[in-house]
Amino acid sequence: MVAGVGIDIIKIEKMKQAIDKWGDSFLDRVFNPEEIENIYKGKMYYQRLAARFAAKEAVIKALSKEYPLALKDIIILNKPNGAPYCKFKKDIGDEIFLSITHVEDYAVASAVAQKT
Repeated sequence: MVAGVGIDIIKIEKMKQAIDKWGDSFLDRVFNPEEIENIYKGKMYYQRLAARFAAKEAVIKALSKEYPLALKDIIILNKPNGAPYCKFKKDIGDEIFLSITHVEDYAVASAVAQKT
């Protein structure tokens, strides 16, 4: 049974500005070390961070009626085939289905929460 749906969009430039302004303290407040380790600092660095940020926001929206979550409670990773998935610091009992995309200026993510 679907428990909730969430979607989020972020402008890539906003993510870049936040990182330029606050640096590692911003990254440490929003992302878990496991997430940062899996994003290399290449051409798509800000797009990938923005996409994960949007995914966290989408998950929070999908679960907002059930669980109070902080951004760092949610860990966005990729399967070997590149598909995104999320795990949580604590078991919440729901399965999350994610879709993430990014282009030059924007990153978008959608999340569907399903009762397990």
